[in-house]
Amino acid sequence: MFSSSPLKRLRQRYNLEPLPEVINVPAIGGRAARSVPIEQATLDDIEFALVDFGRKQSALYEVSNALSTLLRMARRQGALGRDVGIHAAVRDLEAGQ
Repeated sequence: MFSSSPLKRLRQRYNLEPLPEVINVPAIGGRAARSVPIEQATLDDIEFALVDFGRKQSALYEVSNALSTLLRMARRQGALGRDVGIHAAVRDLEAGQ
């Protein structure tokens, strides 16, 4: 008999430590959003949670990309650590016109 939970064994054996205890399943169709313990999650629950996570990941990438662009524009204008990034980026914008 195993002395640890199936989730614990999976985490240890397959390097799945990042698996959360609970996943958030978004509202789909007429079903309300809900939180489901990972040990009770169906494959559909996991897939819907992944779709929602993918959307959030895309949104985070867009913000990260926008911040990187702002930083590049400001740095091209010689902006340093305590300079206001937006002001320097506008100078870069105007220099390009």
